[in-house]
Parts: sequence; structure tokens; C-alpha cells
Amino acid sequence: MNDSKDAVKEIWSLGDWRSRGQFIPPVSASLTRLANLQASDSVLDVACGFGNTAITARMLGAKVTGIDITPKLLTLAKEEEKIAGISGIEWKEGDAENLPYEDESFDVVLSTFGHIFAPNQELAGKEMIRVLKKGGRLGFTSWPPELAVGKLSEVVSKYNPLPHNEAFSPYNWGVPEKIKQLLPGTIDIFFERGTINVPILSPNHYWQDTITKAGFMIQVINTLKKQQDYGRIELFRKDYIKTLKQYITDNILRMGYLITVATK
Repeated sequence: MNDSKDAVKEIWSLGDWRSRGQFIPPVSASLTRLANLQASDSVLDVACGFGNTAITARMLGAKVTGIDITPKLLTLAKEEEKIAGISGIEWKEGDAENLPYEDESFDVVLSTFGHIFAPNQELAGKEMIRVLKKGGRLGFTSWPPELAVGKLSEVVSKYNPLPHNEAFSPYNWGVPEKIKQLLPGTIDIFFERGTINVPILSPNHYWQDTITKAGFMIQVINTLKKQQDYGRIELFRKDYIKTLKQYITDNILRMGYLITVATK
């Protein structure tokens, strides 16, 4: 596996994703509903993480496979499946850019804030379409760059001391016109916006939670600490909180997202 893939695995192995992802289940429910998921469907959840959407699909009766590049997240997914009191999901370690399945293998292909982080966006899009049956539905969620997560990411990029590709942005998957370019061979592309409402006591509470539980932020802060650049960390915190405040009302952080559903 190349360095970029190893870096992805390292980042997603850090942090407390069960805590960070506790507000995702309603998103998974909306995605499966808009993708018109049926109990008779064979479903692939790409970059499944710790299994929110795969488990949601399985609870609806579908035959489900969840694939992710990070073994630690797959271990969590299996635990979540057991807690849910269900069984039958096939969990597999694999790469969104090289899905280990034959052409036209699945009725429905889903991804919840997952495949958008694949470095080669064109290839990730083509792979999801390739394994989808003719007439099948592709559905995924993403972060629009102009909303909370996208704007906070701009702040992170400003202070990120790690080598990174400025041309790559997972937020391309949050722009309808760019999505259409990344999904050749699909028809009837449909978009719907949603909002995740996260209760927070204060902006600084969210900052502390993020730098201790979100893998990428842990990595950025740890690198700055190793460089003993504590002044930059404080500037980072102030800039992050300034942006964060724009999306908080009545102790609720509103994180807007986009659902895309397309037919092959």
C-alpha cells in the first residue's frame, strides 16, 4: 500500500469515532430512505467506518457488505452490529479506489462521509459506479464547502503543519456541479440537504472534544506540540472558535450536509 493510503489508515485509526459519530444515525436513515432501499437489495457500504449505514441497511432487511480501509474501524463496526442484535453483515478490509468486486454486483451502493476522503476522487466515483448494477442506486453524503464543516476545514488547512495536497479536497463531493463530473454514466442525479444538530455547551468544549477525539485533528495538534509551536496552537484555537461560532445557535452546532442519489 502506498504512503497516502497508509496515512489514511493511520488518521482513521486515531480518535474516538464512536463518540464523534453518535449524531450520524439519522443521516444513515435519511440516506437509505432516499436511496429507496428495499429488503431484497444487495447493498455495499463504501468506506463504512464503524458501520452506521451498513447496520441501518441490514436492519431494513437488506443483504449488506461493509468495506473500509481501516481495520480498527471494522472492529468497531462488528461490535456495533453485535450491540444492535443483528448479524449477517459481511465486513471486509478494502480500498474505495479498488473495490474487490465484479462489475454490476450490487443493487445499491452507499457511502456516508466515507468515499469522499479517497485521494483519487475520479477513481473512487468510477469504482462505485462499476460495481453497481444497471438501474441500481448510488447514494452518499458529503460536506458542502460553504457550510460549517467545510469552513472549519479551511481553518485546519491554514494551520496544518503536515505535508498535504492543496489540490485535493473532499469537499468537491459537496458541490453538485462537481459531483456530476465525478459520476459519469449516471442519470437522474438528485440532491437533498440536511443538518446534523450537535448539542454543545460552548465553542471551546467542541474544540477540546475535536482535538482529543477526531483523528486528523489529533495528528495536527500532536505535530504542532512536537514542534513546540504553542503560540500557533493558540492562534489555531482562536481562529477555529471564531469560525465555529457562526454555526452555533442556542447551544446547537448546525452542521449542514448534502445527500446525493443517482441511478446507473
